[in-house]
Parts: sequence; structure tokens; C-alpha cells
Amino acid sequence: MKLYIVLISLFISGCSSTSIEKSEEQHVGLWYLVADYCDETYELKADGTQIVISHPEVSVDKYTFTKFGDTGFYAWEYTVVEYNNKPSCNGTFDTHLGEQTLAYVKFKNNFTEMHIYEWPNEETHIGGYLKKR
Repeated sequence: MKLYIVLISLFISGCSSTSIEKSEEQHVGLWYLVADYCDETYELKADGTQIVISHPEVSVDKYTFTKFGDTGFYAWEYTVVEYNNKPSCNGTFDTHLGEQTLAYVKFKNNFTEMHIYEWPNEETHIGGYLKKR
């Protein structure tokens, strides 16, 4: 299943009252999904765009990546701005132009792994994680 479809999809407004600060750029780079169900690659660029490849599907998104208070979590919000209208790696058409997604991540193993959560707490881990190349 497409990773960001599994993530809870929320609109940016009204998501939380906790203060959010700008993060450093440890998230920028090439990441690949470590999971049994699909092969996906995420390229997060410093200019706020990301390319998600879930062969044969490709999407381009605008994203923000911000530290979520003092919790050790970061809020990762993105909106699909381009989409090639192909199925994802699991054969489904899960991506939609204009779709907005919010997930929370926590870095592990010296910022080489990005673990993904529905909410900013350890109990909501969605399985799989992104590993930096």
C-alpha cells in the first residue's frame, strides 16, 4: 500500500496547538522505504520539493518539515503538485493531485533512519521506515 496513503491524511489547519519550530535539514536527501510490501524512493530537496517514486508511479510534492516542540518528533506535511497517473508499486491508484498528507517522524541511528508515525507518540508507528542512502 502506498506509504503516504497509510499515513493519516489531515489538512494543515487545525491539526495541533503545540508550537512547531523549523527543523534542521537532516531530512534532505535520498531515502528508500524499508518494508515488505513495496519499494519506494523519496528524494527530499532543500527547496521544499520532494519526488516520490513508487514504480511506475511518480509524484512531485511540496513539503514542509518542522520540529514538533521538544518531543523529538518532526511534522512532515506535503501536497501532491504533479502526478503521472500511473499505479503505485502495489498496483493501486492511491495518489491524487492536490492530496495533502501529514505524518510525524522520528530519526534513529544517527539520522540514517526516519520512522513514521500517525501521531507524535511511539505507539502510533505505522510499520516500515525510510533509510537514508
